[in-house]
Amino acid sequence: MKHPSAVTACNLDLENLITDVNRSIATLAITTLLKTGSESSVDRLMKQISSFMSEISDEFKVVVVRAISALCQKYPRQHSVMMSYLASMLRAEGGFEYKKAIVECIISILEDSAESKESGLAHLCEFIEDCEHTVLATKIIHLLGREGPKTPNPSKYIRFIYNRVILENEAVRAAAVSALARFGAQCDDLRESILSLLSRSMMDEDDEVRDRATFYFHTLQQQQKALNSAYILNGLAVSVPALERCLQQYLLEPSDEKFNLKSVPLMAIPDSEPKLDSVLTSRKAKEQPTASKQEIYAEQLSRIPEFGVLGNLFKSSDAVELTESETEYVVKCTKHTFPHHLVLQFDCTNTLNDQVLEDVTVQVEQSDAFEVIAYVPCPSLPYNQPGVAYACVAIPEGDEVTTTLSCVMKFRVKDCDPNTGEADDDGYDDEYVLEDLDIVVADHVQKVIKSNFGSSWDELGDGNELEDTYALSSLNTLQDAVRDIIKYLGMQACERSDKVPDGKSSHSLFLAGVYRGGHDVLARAKLVLKDGVTMQLTVRSSDAEAARVVTSAVA
Repeated sequence: MKHPSAVTACNLDLENLITDVNRSIATLAITTLLKTGSESSVDRLMKQISSFMSEISDEFKVVVVRAISALCQKYPRQHSVMMSYLASMLRAEGGFEYKKAIVECIISILEDSAESKESGLAHLCEFIEDCEHTVLATKIIHLLGREGPKTPNPSKYIRFIYNRVILENEAVRAAAVSALARFGAQCDDLRESILSLLSRSMMDEDDEVRDRATFYFHTLQQQQKALNSAYILNGLAVSVPALERCLQQYLLEPSDEKFNLKSVPLMAIPDSEPKLDSVLTSRKAKEQPTASKQEIYAEQLSRIPEFGVLGNLFKSSDAVELTESETEYVVKCTKHTFPHHLVLQFDCTNTLNDQVLEDVTVQVEQSDAFEVIAYVPCPSLPYNQPGVAYACVAIPEGDEVTTTLSCVMKFRVKDCDPNTGEADDDGYDDEYVLEDLDIVVADHVQKVIKSNFGSSWDELGDGNELEDTYALSSLNTLQDAVRDIIKYLGMQACERSDKVPDGKSSHSLFLAGVYRGGHDVLARAKLVLKDGVTMQLTVRSSDAEAARVVTSAVA
């Protein structure tokens, strides 16, 4: 898994083990060969695998499928070969985990390879005709609703989806109704047919199916792209626990103003997708759902009186190290963005066992634009016990929202006995200079997923559109340019545009986010590779200031 090239010397011996009577050994031999073999050996190995798949347990079948999935990422040109083998596996007998692994592998292939998309969708359509697993059926139907309207002939998927409305349980029927609505929202020539199909589901025996069908039917009848984009294609991106909390607060404090959905914190999107667990690790029991990192931060900050009046937490950054890990004091900073303020959380650790630090404050250099509103010190910092100090900074009005802040940790030192931890009564004041802290555009932008970027782009319009061209001369590949642009803008890549196909000299990157204050922002970056990377960046937003800020991030 970690050093495949080191195992290559064993490949000949491993090939002899493929015929071992112990099928567990044969399976592990083949999956190891799949990780270490050359591209030319893929087809031969896949034929050998398919010859004994029926003889091994589901647990080992999952191991094989995951090895195939890893191989697909390694050799994209073998996608068509893999797809045919995976389709035959999908038709064979097997349990839920095995079928789930195959479906996820097919989905990853068709998302990565435009050439394999239609064949992959066709295999999945065939599978749901006889699928006994509700979770897999709804997952595939959702995929068909997302990808089907973008294919050359979207109408051919309607029959497969509507069959589920007639034949399946209420969960699958509800998913099918939502998928049909997506076809109606994106395919004008199919809208009347979709409305007819949805009208039949408005009398469904299940209330969830009825409600969805009724909602989508009346939304599609309006024939407004903005409604279709907001309510069918992209949906709400808010955090549900935060929405519940904001609604409770709104009811407790009656107001003449209407409830503003833009005030609700967004659902946090992880920076990267979780990697597949190692194929050789034992399966972990399913864990209970836990609160997100941002929800935990919001709860902690709301308990501090100085921060109770700042409004809802908009975004929390990853921790930034302000010291080296080997120094006597280790400090990390997490930036919490509110509508008009930044709360800087300094996580401090004292690594000296003969000192206790008291009244620890991280002071931020005052600037004309970013004014420090309040400090919340850490009362005590004993040896190797983490403590937290805070600083609250006002964000200036206008589009000058980036800066570099100088930070100094100030505290009172008391010597102590390393064995007992007992500190002296007297101490002395001291300070420790930290690394500078950058406030960047990404701190003011929250990622959101727009499953249909084009409709969202049209919905925003060009009222607040800015365009500029940049020469990214320090970058040598389009993939590096894509990575850095996403980092600087702090936005979410849409429609898998963060992956640059091999051998391409031009690429379009689509990004979506929400600027502090609840303003939608979309960016389209057209990249060309020639003596460095040249980028034409177009930004649209519901707010002119937000468009200016995001456009300035790359400059």
